[in-house]
Amino acid sequence: MSDFELVYMVISNNRFFMKFRAIKKLSVFNSYRSILPLAVLCVLLVCTTACEDEQKEKALFDEVLSQETNITFQNTVVQDGDNNVLNYPYYFNGGGVATGDINNDGLDDIYFAGNQVSNKLYLNKGDFTFEDITEHAGVGATTGWKTGVTMVDINLDGWLDIYVCRSAMADSTIRTNLLYLNQGNLKFIESGESFGVADNSYSTHAAFFDYDKDGDPDLFVLNHSLPQFAGFNSMLVNNKKRKAVKFQCKLYQNNAGKFNDVSEKAGLINNVLSYGLGLAVSDVNNDGWPDIYVSNDFNE
Repeated sequence: MSDFELVYMVISNNRFFMKFRAIKKLSVFNSYRSILPLAVLCVLLVCTTACEDEQKEKALFDEVLSQETNITFQNTVVQDGDNNVLNYPYYFNGGGVATGDINNDGLDDIYFAGNQVSNKLYLNKGDFTFEDITEHAGVGATTGWKTGVTMVDINLDGWLDIYVCRSAMADSTIRTNLLYLNQGNLKFIESGESFGVADNSYSTHAAFFDYDKDGDPDLFVLNHSLPQFAGFNSMLVNNKKRKAVKFQCKLYQNNAGKFNDVSEKAGLINNVLSYGLGLAVSDVNNDGWPDIYVSNDFNE
């Protein structure tokens, strides 16, 4: 008379696989030895299933694949020759993304900024499906190194506009930040110069908020310095007093639709050690006035 001995077992995705071999029944001990692995297996399987079911119940988000959403944007970054992370430390910091209802249909649309690739605007068609309208909208921003992006109704006409930051490039003409003004028909016109927000610093991100509480949006641009001022040696010289307008963060006041640089008047720090990475606006001390929090890299 033979018994069976469990050789191995595998549990995967709530399924289990077992292999047995016949053995000669010698004693009661052998019988228990054969049954014990099966008992352990059953307990493990029940526990695993229960834990997975509990995790599914607690999950707050479900992944929606690009095949379903039609969102295929990829921020592909390639190092080539002098274009590498050694020459530009923020090479792999990534691009930006903003969501907002650009056509006032009640659905949030998505705009992606790519470093070396064109930006993309996806129109929300409902039920988590989107349409790429970049070319039609005229917001591809095919040149320059694009970083942060934010949406704002800059002229208070009821339509969301798009502000794109750019950085990295030595040529300031392709480093200038862009303002895409919404025409109300799924088309945009670049209007940074006319509004006074075509900042050509090395910009990481930007935020619009009413800092003077006059009812219109003002602008804070988060900028950063260059690698030559990031090393330890730069701390040995008095670089905190060395000004650099292309590196400092900027505050622009909106005066009837025309933005003026009020950075110095507002008391913003201006030196070559400004390496702005993150930006948040909040009324920190609850006095009714918005405050600005900037996270810095390297020396600062």
